[in-house]
Amino acid sequence: MPHQSHPEPPGGESFRTTDVDVARDWLKAAYGTSLRMKTPAPHSSFRYSRTAAGPVSLSTLSLPTEYAYATGPLGAVAITHVVSGRMARECADDVTEAGPGDVLAISQPHLPYAGRVHAAELRAVTVPLALLERLAGRMPGGTVRPLSFTRFTPVSDAMAAQWKRTVAYAEESVLALPVESEPLVIDAVARMLAATVLAAFPSNARPEPVLADTRDATTETVRRAVAFIESEPDAEIGLVEMAAAAGVTPRALQYAFRRHLGTTPTAHLRRVRLALAHADLVAADPSRDTVTAIANRWGFHHQGRFSAAYRAAYGRLPRRTLAQS
Repeated sequence: MPHQSHPEPPGGESFRTTDVDVARDWLKAAYGTSLRMKTPAPHSSFRYSRTAAGPVSLSTLSLPTEYAYATGPLGAVAITHVVSGRMARECADDVTEAGPGDVLAISQPHLPYAGRVHAAELRAVTVPLALLERLAGRMPGGTVRPLSFTRFTPVSDAMAAQWKRTVAYAEESVLALPVESEPLVIDAVARMLAATVLAAFPSNARPEPVLADTRDATTETVRRAVAFIESEPDAEIGLVEMAAAAGVTPRALQYAFRRHLGTTPTAHLRRVRLALAHADLVAADPSRDTVTAIANRWGFHHQGRFSAAYRAAYGRLPRRTLAQS
């Protein structure tokens, strides 16, 4: 009888089995979709690990032999980096083959797809449609077509490399840290990955600017957004939430901040949070508190950038402020 490890519930960190049926059932539960899998070596090893960044999942699959699969619509966007081996997949009329180093969107979110993997290690990131559509400025309940890709590979080699760097940064610099209790950090990571999907892969996600966007770029729009930021600086908010609070589109809010403040809404949010981090450093106990913990509390997950921004604003490094508290 082949050895197998029984799976943890979806959301668990790792899974390994030598039974293709067990692997199929676990993946069906993890992704919430129909799935068929077959392999000429049914007792070969199958390894899978997953880490969550809020609603976004980062997974690694190791399949040392050949697997064929067919699955229903994901209802999400999955971007796959082929670390080693080869894969091919078909979605609608598109057939894509990929080898070591290639990055591809695995399917249209609303369509089924099928494919074959041969002796491959894959790194996959799955992003929910709702997050992508919010970041793209699509309004909930709108009549626009479902998000779809106009091609399944990045717009350029540079953007493919940027995708890999973004995923590596999320895994190594952020998700490896014990920041489960820092929701602003996790929210920032999820948004960063989703924004990179929109930048790297051509799609119908981004709406065209309309005349109302420039008409709504008023001082009153800025006032409402600033009041919202200052009332909830510790909330998991971004451009879309700020625009909703101001009653305009994300593009209109960006126009308004550029026109009246010479900055962006997200830059203003960072300045507000930086000031609150400064206040915490001044009031901190150096024997108990750390710069890293305070930075994470306010959503600054890159310590080098936090220190640089802090020094530019306050003329000293944050560790000096903490030491003199």
